[in-house]
Amino acid sequence: MTPVELCTSQFGGLRKMAKAINRDAAAVSRWKNTHGCIPHSVQKKLLQAAWDRGLHISAHDIIFGKK
Repeated sequence: MTPVELCTSQFGGLRKMAKAINRDAAAVSRWKNTHGCIPHSVQKKLLQAAWDRGLHISAHDIIFGKK
């Protein structure tokens, strides 16, 4: 599972994830085209948003995803 797939499922959808980090859903959707990688400029903000919501996502998950 790519980082984008993992985070999208944890947040409950792409739009919810995008809203949590104040990004356009279309822009976040394009991350799927980068082999599912989350841009480094967003990783810290996404991790903090996940923790604020009580989601169990680690920095490792955001960078590497899960097998």
